[in-house]
Amino acid sequence: MPARLFPRLALVAATTALLLTACAGSATPASAPTAAALVTVPSTGVAVTSPAPTAPATHTAVAPTLAPSPTPGPSLRQLTTGGCCTQPFWSPDGSAVWFIDKPPDLSGGIWAVNPTAPLSATLVTERVGALSPDGALIAYPRGDATVIERLATGETWDVPAYGRAVAFSPDGQRLAWQVAYDTENFDRRLVQVWVSGLDGSDARQVAELVGGGLQGWMPDSRRLWVTRRSGAGATPEFGILDPETAAFTPLASGDFLRGVSASPDGRWLVYTQQFSGDPERDGIWIQPIEGGAPVKLSVYGAYRWRPDGRLLLIPLEMNAPAQRVVLIDAATGAVQDATDPAVTPLHILDGDWSLAPDGRRLAFVNRDDRNIWLLELPSP
Repeated sequence: MPARLFPRLALVAATTALLLTACAGSATPASAPTAAALVTVPSTGVAVTSPAPTAPATHTAVAPTLAPSPTPGPSLRQLTTGGCCTQPFWSPDGSAVWFIDKPPDLSGGIWAVNPTAPLSATLVTERVGALSPDGALIAYPRGDATVIERLATGETWDVPAYGRAVAFSPDGQRLAWQVAYDTENFDRRLVQVWVSGLDGSDARQVAELVGGGLQGWMPDSRRLWVTRRSGAGATPEFGILDPETAAFTPLASGDFLRGVSASPDGRWLVYTQQFSGDPERDGIWIQPIEGGAPVKLSVYGAYRWRPDGRLLLIPLEMNAPAQRVVLIDAATGAVQDATDPAVTPLHILDGDWSLAPDGRRLAFVNRDDRNIWLLELPSP
């Protein structure tokens, strides 16, 4: 292992969130999102007097035609009070919204609020770190060691990442991390990519990258997302690294590629191209992972993948009085409105939002009262 290493564990930065204001307040905020009103239309009728009918010789009963039930629209619900909480994220099973907080006179750590029982939070763990996909394990630094802890039992073990952040594979069976030299500028530095078993066994270096780094695991839990340069000063490229063969498959290139994310089914890649100097290149692109031409989207904003392979996006519209949600077909780039800002206005603070595993519920920090709110979208 090299003697001089790049500063470790982005997890340490997360501990600063423990200074957040607590969620113990109970006052109703003066300004909050307005949910769509439910309107009850009173029944009216006119009494009609008519002569008694003459019974016909035959009679066929005709069933009345019923109007279809209206499809429920999006709804908003407040989850926390007191102006607390940032960086909400969902529990792995989607049953609760988790967040980092330090309430007065209570333990700091990861707290949870149940959308079915809002305005009351419970402590999940006092540890702050990277959670495994099933939420059963948490990785955190302890001195110069990287520790994995099983939350249910408190069992811990060290893995040979030596205080660095680790990424759990989607199936929760493997770990990946990087070791970066700090002797060169970012575009020239060497970065080693390592993988191991969940218990730290079979740890080995699988690649050395120039001017890039580890981005995470692919949905198949076998391959890795990485960025790299073919040499010092070359254009960065993003692609797939096979740890078993060290083969690299490039997918996109550019100096300012951001927001790279794979769809849950591993079929699509979305990314943002910025500051290329060419307006035709700048924007959000969706590209087939296994080959095919990328599609540039007609909207720009923050996005997350849904489990059905569609992209949920909140457009950046500077002059709009409120934000809206749209759904995007990955194959065609077609845009479909999911909310109407005139009916369900959203005011998300600093892009602080998280999409539930079911793709239908969105937790966000409201700009007006700084509480966590829930947006529920109708079923597709």
